[in-house]
Amino acid sequence: MTELPLVPLPPKSPRPASLLRSVSLKVYRIVVLVLIVFLIRDYYVRKRVQGDAPILLHEVQAILPAADSLRVDHSARNGLFILNQEQQTIGYAVRTSPISDEIIGYCGPSDTLIVFDQATGNIAGLSIRSSGDTTSHVNDVRNDRYYMSLWPQYSWDDLTQLDLRQGEIEGVSGATMTSMGIAHAIVHRIQYSQKQAQAIPPFQFQANDAVLLLFGVGAALITFTRLKRMHRLRSLFKLSAFIYLGFVSGDLLAESLFAGWAKYTIPWRQLSGLVALAAIAVFVPWSTRRNLYCQSICPHGTAQEFLGKIVPAKRKWKIRADVKRGLRWIPVLLLILILCIIFLDLPIDLAELEAFDAYLLTSAGIVSIWIAVTGLFASLFIPQAYCHYGCPTGSIFEFVRSHGRADRFGKSDFVAGLLLLLAFLLNQYAEILKQYLLN
Repeated sequence: MTELPLVPLPPKSPRPASLLRSVSLKVYRIVVLVLIVFLIRDYYVRKRVQGDAPILLHEVQAILPAADSLRVDHSARNGLFILNQEQQTIGYAVRTSPISDEIIGYCGPSDTLIVFDQATGNIAGLSIRSSGDTTSHVNDVRNDRYYMSLWPQYSWDDLTQLDLRQGEIEGVSGATMTSMGIAHAIVHRIQYSQKQAQAIPPFQFQANDAVLLLFGVGAALITFTRLKRMHRLRSLFKLSAFIYLGFVSGDLLAESLFAGWAKYTIPWRQLSGLVALAAIAVFVPWSTRRNLYCQSICPHGTAQEFLGKIVPAKRKWKIRADVKRGLRWIPVLLLILILCIIFLDLPIDLAELEAFDAYLLTSAGIVSIWIAVTGLFASLFIPQAYCHYGCPTGSIFEFVRSHGRADRFGKSDFVAGLLLLLAFLLNQYAEILKQYLLN
């Protein structure tokens, strides 16, 4: 009887449960990161829009009674959407202060609330919220029905083209300077936002951007191709990144950089190479399990790696497991401190909390230099000491890094959830906390 040839079984496909868990964790981690960034940006947009005297709902309701809530507009208009009980937009509100505070009436600026009606697009009404001008003059303007009735004929677009020199708005008799100061402040406020919306910086791609992209591509090649076997090439690449990024361009990824981008905007038009490098640092480990930036690009990581080869393995320090667990909390505590600094405007330079600023020899702070030197010395006896136990930026890249089907919801995911909760609480109550701290 002829025996049938053995046919190899096809490789087992990943179990649906483990694959689903892995995908869910990847989504969870990137969503947590994005939400923290959004909460920081939302807070700073709200500060720019509302300033130190936020527009309150009852002020808007005096003009649009159907108003039920206000939502900050993140666009260059820097105003508030007015929503009804069904959460439908029924209007838009802006204030002239602080943007138009330089415009003086008789003896001071006036903070004026302008409310637009969504249905007509025109101004629904004005309200002088506060003023540094003469009280009697301000009251004359408030009570002048003719002056107040002039504004509802204008829409946002009309105000962007309004020229008060043509006499379309007449001053209030006896309070001419005050009323015309308010008019100029209103027009200036709207035209300022319009200019900001149109002031899109041109796309710039310079030599430094090309070099940064080359470092990102080079790191990918020596990680994902056969070039990774060429150890001399890897060392030469890291040395090049160490010299150029550390001492020539100074384009290091750090919490101070990411905090600035979160507060304001990502400058992809002006710093496209640096933005691309940051994207590589976040999304490559998230999607491929390889931490390119920390392993192949970061100058401080390279310096630790080279220094670690000086001391032989038998003279390395052995750290107890419980001490290691304690040391790994240092980056987490730094991230908590960084969130508090960002939201509470604490007088602490974020660059001083990491080692990277030390490479900018002409402007490095003492604390940053001390952190860098201490981390480099520790790396002689503890491999990549600063990377493992002191770097908040690296901990973020490591947090988003995928571990494939072996991924589990771990301690870092739980801590990330707590950091998101902290960011949410600070977003909502930072102003109250600042007042409490000041008192």
